[in-house]
Amino acid sequence: MRDMLKRIILVVFILLVLMAVSGYFYMQKHPMEGKTSAGKSLNFSGNKVSE
Repeated sequence: MRDMLKRIILVVFILLVLMAVSGYFYMQKHPMEGKTSAGKSLNFSGNKVSE
């Protein structure tokens, strides 16, 4: 039981590290520059932000 728990925690940790590294390289290739991919800044409710 404890070995299975260690394995699950290790897999989750590895997935988090892979997501962080891939996100870092993605942001290096596609800097945000204050825009989303649609070219409009959206707040959390999904409304357009007036700039």
